Amino acid sequence: MTATLHLLMLLLLPALTWAKSLPLPADHTQMLPGPYMFVWKDPNGQADFKQVSTLPDSAWQAVGRRDASFGYGGNAYWLRLDVHNPHDRSLDWILVIGNPLLDQLDAYGLDGERIYRAGDQRPFAWRWLEHRQLLLPLRVEPGEQQRIWLRMQTAGSANLSASLMTHVTFNHQEQLNLLLQGLFFGALIAMLIYNLSIFCITRDRNYLWYSLFVASFSLYQFIQLGFAQQWLWPNALAWQQLSFPFMSALATLFGIHFTYGVLELDKAPKAYRWTTQALKACCWLVLGMALFGPYTPALFGSFALLIACAPVAFIITLLRWREGYTAARLFALGWFVLITASLASIFTGTGLLPYSLLTLHAQQMGGLIEMTVFSIALAARIRQAQQAKRQAQAKLIEQERRLGLEQAKRLELQQQISENLEQRVQERTATLQDTLQQLSQANQRLAELNRHDGLTGLLNRQTLSEELTRACFRAMRSQQPLAVLMLDLDHFKQVNDRHGHLAGDACLRHAAQRIRQRLRSSDWLARFGGEEFVALLDSTDMTGALDLAEQLREDLASNPCPYQQQSIPLSLSIGLHAGTPSTPACGEHWLDLADRALYRAKAGGRNRVACYEEQALDNA
Repeated sequence: MTATLHLLMLLLLPALTWAKSLPLPADHTQMLPGPYMFVWKDPNGQADFKQVSTLPDSAWQAVGRRDASFGYGGNAYWLRLDVHNPHDRSLDWILVIGNPLLDQLDAYGLDGERIYRAGDQRPFAWRWLEHRQLLLPLRVEPGEQQRIWLRMQTAGSANLSASLMTHVTFNHQEQLNLLLQGLFFGALIAMLIYNLSIFCITRDRNYLWYSLFVASFSLYQFIQLGFAQQWLWPNALAWQQLSFPFMSALATLFGIHFTYGVLELDKAPKAYRWTTQALKACCWLVLGMALFGPYTPALFGSFALLIACAPVAFIITLLRWREGYTAARLFALGWFVLITASLASIFTGTGLLPYSLLTLHAQQMGGLIEMTVFSIALAARIRQAQQAKRQAQAKLIEQERRLGLEQAKRLELQQQISENLEQRVQERTATLQDTLQQLSQANQRLAELNRHDGLTGLLNRQTLSEELTRACFRAMRSQQPLAVLMLDLDHFKQVNDRHGHLAGDACLRHAAQRIRQRLRSSDWLARFGGEEFVALLDSTDMTGALDLAEQLREDLASNPCPYQQQSIPLSLSIGLHAGTPSTPACGEHWLDLADRALYRAKAGGRNRVACYEEQALDNA
């Protein structure tokens, strides 16, 4: 009886050994071999296949997870998978390793021969199939059972993410994946080109930072999905390993610059600027570690940087939203999506979350949604800037309209004082024409007013100098005489002291009006300063000038200034000089000669006319 039991156990031993074998599908379904795998952790990474194959079953542990993920640590893991073909025909299967960033992956058959060597730290040409992922073709005959040994070692995430499917299923899924990846990268390229175009047009650096962020994020995804090693650097193994944390930190750096600019943190409190400067410094540190330091610290540094920056950006965005920056709500949504997707991707790599299509492509979907939201937010920012510009333009137009009205009123007042200066400014029309044209006209009128004295309406001293030069030039060219009269109100200080300065202003206006009425339209009259006036008389010799000066003196003396039911007597002292100038530059000299004659009239007792005759006029 005992011998019979022993014989029965020997017969059942193969069945018990293969009890956990994976039946290969014949249809187009996809199998996850993770739950059927057993794992042995190689503590030193030095064990060979002969040592591993002789391990007792008690040394092996069931994986139990669909994704066969063991987190980070850089250890070597041996995986054992038993498969059998329960069908009556041979089929070709493919074992797809869904983690293109595994450093080393070796496969062994039952005979102990290594049948497959791949990984991103081995030349791309070693792979059996030119594909971004690690593919192990399998062929099991009808009823056959096989055992596959896998050795996995990587400095990154030890996540096998394996699936088993037929060639037909793989080709179908590969077409669908390439379509989705093409749409994904096509959308990123469209965003890149669109925002670069806006930057070239507007020169707004926020669009440049966003374009660089999209470009670096796209290359980061290109590396993570295995396309970079396949198409860009198939033999640059050291750069392939360092490029992943490098591009992650670079995308984070550009994202910080973009967030800083678009949220206008330079106008925010200093705490925002200090925080962003600290994060930028951390980005540069991780970039330096990725280029010059060990891979593992750089990798974990990039993860820590991402975990730190995403919540900080989300919190800053919420705070800016509370502070009244309305566009921040869209950025808050974008950062929330990116945080969720990035954490899902990181936790999947550590094994905290199970492998699935959702977690596998979470960062892609989150990044695409985040960038789409950011693009919408940038467009909203453009719209907000346009609205602010229109409001500013409307405000400016209103200010210009008010300025035009004020200037028109001032012109009207000046023209009431001096009826013969310029044509009266027409009264304001019922409907204003183009505002910019009105402002231009008002500026021209203001320039004309700057030529005149604000109290008397006469020419001011600067304009007198210009007109004196022109008058000398005309007289010299036509050889006609020119006369310069310097007029001064006598005892004007006593008028101010006795009647007040307002009365003195009224006397100045009265004197200017009386003098102007006696002059010809071709003559010029200016207020020289204080109570002094200067008259330029074209085509007037000494005799004519003396005669006019006496008329002006007698007219003012016989017509006192009426002021508040009073009659204030006034008198003039006049000095003059007349002759034919020999050079246009003699005007100031002639003013000096007329002024000397005025002093002579003052010294002679005031209320009189004195002339200055110069024999050597040509040498003036």
